[in-house]
Amino acid sequence: MKNVRVNIHRLSHNPSLIKDIIESKLLYSARYQKETREYISYLKQNASYYIDPKDKLKLNRLACIEDWENHEVIETILELYNRSPPHFIHRKQWEWVLGIIAIRRFGKLNKNSTALGVGSGKENVLFYLANKVNHVYATDLYRGHWAESPSDFPENPKKYAPFPYNEDALTVLRMDGTKLEFPSESFDIAFSFSSIEGFGGKNHSGALRSLREIERVLKPGGIAVIATEYIINNKEHNEFFNRRTIYSDLINKLEKLQLVEPLDLRITSKTLDTVMEFYSSLLWEDKDEQYKKTHSHILLRIRNILYTSIMLVFQR
Repeated sequence: MKNVRVNIHRLSHNPSLIKDIIESKLLYSARYQKETREYISYLKQNASYYIDPKDKLKLNRLACIEDWENHEVIETILELYNRSPPHFIHRKQWEWVLGIIAIRRFGKLNKNSTALGVGSGKENVLFYLANKVNHVYATDLYRGHWAESPSDFPENPKKYAPFPYNEDALTVLRMDGTKLEFPSESFDIAFSFSSIEGFGGKNHSGALRSLREIERVLKPGGIAVIATEYIINNKEHNEFFNRRTIYSDLINKLEKLQLVEPLDLRITSKTLDTVMEFYSSLLWEDKDEQYKKTHSHILLRIRNILYTSIMLVFQR
C-alpha cells in the first residue's frame, strides 16, 4: 500500500488532478468514455498507423507499444536496469530509454560529457549516466512530496541507487527547474522526463521558462532530451500539451534549441488498444506481475482526455 499512499500524497499537491478525478469519476464518466471510444475508433478507421520494430527509431515522437519490440530499445533497457529488465511496459521506461538512445546517437554518451537533470528526482537514469559520462548534476526541489523526489536524496543518493554507480560522478542539488543556478554554456546534455508540465503558469509558461534555462546552460552543439505529457485527442489542459500548444507554447518560442528531426504526432493502432483509466494507473505499481504484464501503462484516459508521453530532442 506504500505507493497508494504516495500517489494520494502526490494528488494533494496537484489540485488540478483531484478536480479531474472527481469530474471523471462522479459527473461525466459514461459520456467521457463514449467520447474517447468514438475518437479511438475514428483514428483506427481514418488514420491507421503502424511502426515496424525493425526500422530505425525516430526520436521526436509519441510512445508506441511496438517500441518494446525494437532491438535498440531492448538492448538499452538491459543496460539501464543493469540486469534482466522488468517484464512489463511503462511509458516512464520508454522515456528513459529513448533519452539514452538520443544521447548516444549524438555522440554525447562518453566521459567527455557533463549532464544536467531537471526535475529528475531519483530516476534510474541518473545512476546509469553517472557510470557513462564525466559528471551528472541532478536537480529538483526534493521536498519529499512524492516518492520519486525524496527529501533526503541530495544528502544520500546511494540509498536509492538501483545498482552500483560512480558516486563521484553524481551531484544532487535542490534547485528550481525554472531558475537553473549554473553559468551559461555549462553542459553537453540536459534531460527532463515528465517534469516540465508541472512547473505551472498560464499557457505552460513554467515549462517554457525551464526550456529557456536549459537553452541557456547548454553548450553549442549540446543535446536537450525532454519528455512530457501529450494529449492525442487535442483537448485543452493547463499542464499537458496538445497538437497546438506543443508548438505555440513551447517549440516555437525557443531561439537556440532546434528539434533534431521533425515531430511525428501519430500514434499506432495497437497502442490505442492499451488505454488505461488514470485512477487505475495510480494503483498500477501495487499490482502483481501478472497484472502488469497484461496492462501496458502507455496511453491514459482522464475525463475525456487521452494522453501519453512525447519525446522532444533538441540541439543547441
